[in-house]
Amino acid sequence: MYYKSVNRGLSFTTPGVYALALVFVAGLIAVNTGMNALFLFLASGLSLILISGILSESAIKNYQVSGYLQHSAETGKAFDLLLVVQNNHRFVPIYGFENYAVREIPKAIILPVKPKGTFGTGNVMSLPPKASKTITVRMDPMKRGLYRSIKFLLRTNFPFGLIDKFKITEAKGFLTVLPRIVPELYEQLKSDYRKRVAQQDDEREFFAHKPHTIQDSSRHIDWKKSAGKPARLWVLKEYRSEVAEFGIMITTNWGALRKAETEETYERLISVIRTAAEVIKDASREVILQHDDGSYTSGYEEICHFLAALPDHANKDRKWEILDAKAEIKGVFLQLEISLAGYEWRNYISHDPRLAAGRHR
Repeated sequence: MYYKSVNRGLSFTTPGVYALALVFVAGLIAVNTGMNALFLFLASGLSLILISGILSESAIKNYQVSGYLQHSAETGKAFDLLLVVQNNHRFVPIYGFENYAVREIPKAIILPVKPKGTFGTGNVMSLPPKASKTITVRMDPMKRGLYRSIKFLLRTNFPFGLIDKFKITEAKGFLTVLPRIVPELYEQLKSDYRKRVAQQDDEREFFAHKPHTIQDSSRHIDWKKSAGKPARLWVLKEYRSEVAEFGIMITTNWGALRKAETEETYERLISVIRTAAEVIKDASREVILQHDDGSYTSGYEEICHFLAALPDHANKDRKWEILDAKAEIKGVFLQLEISLAGYEWRNYISHDPRLAAGRHR
């Protein structure tokens, strides 16, 4: 039974129920027979239950969850969350605490081994006085989103295993559950990237001369300018590629996302965008995402954060939160149009006036 006013829950364990029943039966027999030994047994049993309640209250009062460490997970996959716990008691260690991430407060008189609504479990075997430690909580798959707080049920049956005492606490932290990666699209886009984009890295043009050093290869020595000179005066041809330094701009039809009729279609398009960003990140390219209002989100981490923060399908008409959006960007970008039907590479575009007169495909 949970009492919200004092944030405490109390229930008997299975051994505790048997112990209480045994003490009750012994008390009835003692009253009817007057046997001193049974009265002694009754007093000992009640004392044991009372001491168990006092010690467990002391433990749960001084046991606290400080929060959880920043973490990123993927929709549909179990993961480990690092939870920071501490013992505030100055002298007494703590033993046998269970930490459950829960969606609801249990109402059962006797708590099951795993409380209803549990989606994460982590245990603390012991914790010295005035100490803290980081424990691993095994979390079940969660829906896409940003989680700034998670509700935990903290339970102990210390010291004798007769009484389950628990409290509810709100752990603060920053958990990002990203859209899932679409495996078949990832492999297809990765292969196509290598064929259509990565080859541009080899299209370099002469930029300037620079002195030759002993660490440099002789492949690019300008023999015409270095002829007749000692090795320390040789010069190299330096090549640079204007196009090879391009980034990738992901564009999509945001209207189609807002008009998605089912949650599956809605989440699928978000996953497709995340998959494209993953391919570009793995290729060590700068990646930006263009929004329908003309602003941009720049960087893989920022794009993933934006996608995770999008409202769920039921609230898709709500105003979207676009953090750290940029009104302008600079550089050369290859456009990648993403949709549920697939993807299409488009033209190079320049967002830098200094490069506008250059050669772009």
